[in-house]
Amino acid sequence: MDLETLQDNWNAYLSAYGATDADERARLLAQSVSEDVVFTNPAGDGETLAGLDAHIVGFQQSNPGKYFGTDKLFPQKDKMLAIWSMYSGDGTRLATGYNFVRPDETGRFKYLAGFF
Repeated sequence: MDLETLQDNWNAYLSAYGATDADERARLLAQSVSEDVVFTNPAGDGETLAGLDAHIVGFQQSNPGKYFGTDKLFPQKDKMLAIWSMYSGDGTRLATGYNFVRPDETGRFKYLAGFF
């Protein structure tokens, strides 16, 4: 697994949270997440790409205008730790969190554990 693939997939995954167009969000998730992804965080747990998409739609509905930015990525050959921040629509930093990510053999994420 190369660093560039992990970074590109992380950026696509994080961008999916801001993509309100369903087709664009589906494209970003298909690039970055496996069909059988397992995800967990304080806001909910789930499985499958469709389940993650529904989770993101719920986030968007309860947090209009909020978006994420990456602070730092710590990749290893078969896993990655991401530090990110959530911002309000006016750019105010609201929270910082962490994700532990495990990619599949293609680099798409098969496990995502968020901490915030």
